[in-house]
Amino acid sequence: MRNHEKNLEILNWLKEGDEFLLVSHIQPDGDATGSLIAMGEILTSLKKKAVLANDGVTPARFSFLDGFIQIQNVSQAPLTKKYRRLITVDCADWGRIGKVEEAVDSNTEILNIDHHPTNDHFGHYHLIRPEASSTCEVIFDWLRDVELPLTPPLAEALYTGYLTDTGGFRYSNTNAKVLLDASVLVQAGANPHKIAENALETTTYAHLNLLSRVLSTLEIRFGGKVAFLTVPLSLLQETSANKEDTEGLVNYGRNIEGVEVAVLLRESQEGVKVSFRSKAEVDVSDIAKKMGGGGHVRASGALLKRSLQEARRDVESILAPLFEGEN
Repeated sequence: MRNHEKNLEILNWLKEGDEFLLVSHIQPDGDATGSLIAMGEILTSLKKKAVLANDGVTPARFSFLDGFIQIQNVSQAPLTKKYRRLITVDCADWGRIGKVEEAVDSNTEILNIDHHPTNDHFGHYHLIRPEASSTCEVIFDWLRDVELPLTPPLAEALYTGYLTDTGGFRYSNTNAKVLLDASVLVQAGANPHKIAENALETTTYAHLNLLSRVLSTLEIRFGGKVAFLTVPLSLLQETSANKEDTEGLVNYGRNIEGVEVAVLLRESQEGVKVSFRSKAEVDVSDIAKKMGGGGHVRASGALLKRSLQEARRDVESILAPLFEGEN
């Protein structure tokens, strides 16, 4: 089916429904939150009811976006009914929606919107483009193709996804199209300064306190090619930091001269969350996939249900063949 025909099919599916449940992934970032709110805006413009939900807290730094207040935290207030139509955004696999799954049954039709190359194509309808910079780019391209209006709140939500998933337009997924799209979104009402100030620049004391402690755990391995940073659960408790405060810590390892891969190991009650970042040579999505996770070529992650020491050992054993001969 040609792209335009597929896009129209999805538009018709949206028009046929009355109520939709929308969800992004656990521990949502700017692209997940921006694309969730964007789809809510689109459904509202189509005169549909949109219920926005996540399993867990949506970071407060995105509270400037219209629609943020509508996002329900189902870990605190579970959904009380089943929904016939579900839209997932920025979720590479079904497990990423967490407890929102409880509002779904065998009669639920699912639209899967994503840009992760590791997406397993769950659901009945798909808008999946691994070459896109962000899920917000996937939505924006679809929006233009089916000729739906671009409002200022929608432009701000979409711009947030572009900005955060490209690292402020600095990562390798930034190209001429991405910058042109950003320009169109600004012309439509997105405020670059406000969005950057909130989504990228504003931090918390807990984050800075945690950062100062985490940097002391830095270890360089494999001839200077790999940087390890560690966040024990006890450290989160000592600094009164939360999951949101660990955002971006892995990049301090990646930014070191000579480092090709950075690894952050964060201990939690569920296990160890491993975050990978790379510069140019290593596909970390492949590494994450071997550990039951996924993501992008330059940014991926996995959850390992084992101790911090065991997780570190397993990560090193997978990385070792890539840096054979390096100590």
